[in-house]
Amino acid sequence: MHYVGVDLAWGQNNMTGLAVLDASGRLLAATQRKTDSEIVDWLTPWTTGPCLVAIDAPIIVTNPTGNRPCESMVNRHFGKYNASCHSANLSKPHFADGTRALRLADELGLAVDPQGQSERRAVEVYPHPAIVVLFDLPRILQYKHKPGRDLEYLRLELVRLLDHLEGLHQASPPLLLAANPDWQRIRQAVTQAQRKVELSRVEDSIDAIVCAYIAAYAVANPTAVRVMGDMKSGYILTPVTLQIASAYDSA
Repeated sequence: MHYVGVDLAWGQNNMTGLAVLDASGRLLAATQRKTDSEIVDWLTPWTTGPCLVAIDAPIIVTNPTGNRPCESMVNRHFGKYNASCHSANLSKPHFADGTRALRLADELGLAVDPQGQSERRAVEVYPHPAIVVLFDLPRILQYKHKPGRDLEYLRLELVRLLDHLEGLHQASPPLLLAANPDWQRIRQAVTQAQRKVELSRVEDSIDAIVCAYIAAYAVANPTAVRVMGDMKSGYILTPVTLQIASAYDSA
C-alpha cells in the first residue's frame, strides 16, 4: 500500500509537490513536477497497486460561483483557526473545462469516491485544517508567503512544521522521515535559505508530505476523519477533533 500526497497547482504554470509513503509510514520520495505528463510519469509507479492518493486541489467542482458546500463546511468548522478554503467555482478559468485533479485521477485510473472500496483511490484533502488537528494548534502555521511575512518569519514557521512532522515518528500511524535523502534536502534548504523563493522551492514538497500523511491517517483512524461534502458538489476529507466531529455530525 502506498500513501501518496499531491500538492497540486490549479494550473500548469506553477510547481506541484509530490510525496509517497509506504505502508509503514516511511517516506520513500518527495519532489516537485510541473506539467501533467511529468506528474503522471512520477505518480505511475506508486499508483499501479493499492494506493490512496491525497490531493490538495479541487476534484469535483459544479457550482457556478461562490464556495462549494464543502468549502463552506470547512470554513465553518476551521475558520477560527484561520484555516478557511480558497473558493473553487466554474467562473474561474482553472475549472472551466473540469478540474485538473480529476483529469489526473482519470488518467491514472483512480476512483475518486471517498466512501468507495476501490484499492486505488484519490481523495481531496486540505493541509491547513489537518495540521491544526494533528498538532493541536490554536491556529494554522503561517509558512505561506504573504505580504508582511519576512524570510525569517517564514523560515521559523516552516521549521516548526518540519519539527512537528518529525515528531510523528511514534504516532499512530507513524511518519518516518529522518533517514530519507529528500527530507534531508528539504531540511537543509529551509535552514540555509537566503531568499523567500528558496523556501518556496521546497514548500510544495512539504505540503505533499502532509497530504500523504493525511491519507495514511485516514486509513489508520477512520473515526477521526470526516468527509465534508459529497460526490455531487465536491468534498474535502480532513482529520477532525472530537469537538469538531460532534458539531459536524449533529449539523
